[in-house]
Amino acid sequence: MKILELRDVSYSYSKGTPFEKKALDSVSVGFESGRVTGIIGHTGSGKSTLVNLLNGLYRPDAGEVILDGKNIWDEPKKISAVRFRVGLVMQYPEYQLFDETVRSDIAYAPRNLKLGKEEIERRVRAAADFAGLDDTLLDRSPFELSGGQKRRAAIAGVLAMEPDVLVLDEPAAGLDPRGRREILGGICKRYAKERGISVILVSHSMEDMASYCDDVVVMNNGKIHRCGEVCEIFKEAEELEKIGLDVPQISKIASKLAAEGITLTGETYTVDGFVAAFRKYTEGVM
Repeated sequence: MKILELRDVSYSYSKGTPFEKKALDSVSVGFESGRVTGIIGHTGSGKSTLVNLLNGLYRPDAGEVILDGKNIWDEPKKISAVRFRVGLVMQYPEYQLFDETVRSDIAYAPRNLKLGKEEIERRVRAAADFAGLDDTLLDRSPFELSGGQKRRAAIAGVLAMEPDVLVLDEPAAGLDPRGRREILGGICKRYAKERGISVILVSHSMEDMASYCDDVVVMNNGKIHRCGEVCEIFKEAEELEKIGLDVPQISKIASKLAAEGITLTGETYTVDGFVAAFRKYTEGVM
C-alpha cells in the first residue's frame, strides 16, 4: 500500500524573480509501507527538494503531497502533525543534539506529542534499541558520545516519534564501513520490516542503494527518470551512466560479461548476488 505519494508536484526556487529555477517538474511517485525506497540522482537533480516536500518543509507550487489518502496541505495549520508522521533525518543530524542527557534528547518529540511518562519511556527505550544504543548511554550527555553514537542518538530521536514514514537524507555520510552497515542495515532495513513502515533513503552511494533498498527512484533534472525494484534499475547500468550516475562496480562487471554473451541470472548488483549467479552459470556450462 502506498502510504505517501507525490502527484504532479512542481516546485521552483526564487519564484517570480530573475533567479527563478525549477527544481521539480510534474513529479509523481509513491512510497509503499514495509519497503525501503532509495532516491538517487546527481547534484541538482531534485533529490533534496523532493525530500523537503515529503513532510511539508516546502509547499509545492503545483500538485499534491498525499499522506494516507489525504493532501497534507488541505489544512495548513495542522502541518506540524504531518511532520510527526513523516519523520525526517537530515544530513549530520548529530549537530541538532541539544539536551542534557541522551534520554532527554530522544524524548523531546514524544514530550511534544503530550504523551504520558510511561509511554515516553517506552518509546525512548524502543528507539534506542533500534538505533543500537546501549541503555548505559541514555543518562550520559550526548556530547560525551563518539561520533557514531551521536548519529545513532539523533536518529533515535526521530524514531521515538514512531512515524508512518521515515526519511533519511545521507544517514551514513562520514561513517566508516562498519558504521554504514549498522546504520543502513541495522536501522533502515530492520525498521522498515519490523515496523511495517515506509523508509525513504537518499544516498550518493550506489552500493548502499543496491544492498539496502527494495525500490529505487532515479531523478534527473527535476524529473523522475526511472523507478522500479532494485534488480530492474541496476540491470541498466549503461542507462544510469548516460545521465551522469555511477553504478556499483559489480554491476559494471555483470554488464560487460553480458556484452560478451555471458548472461548471469540473479541479483548481480551486489557482490554476494553476483558470486551466487556466477557459480550457477559455471555449474550450467561445465
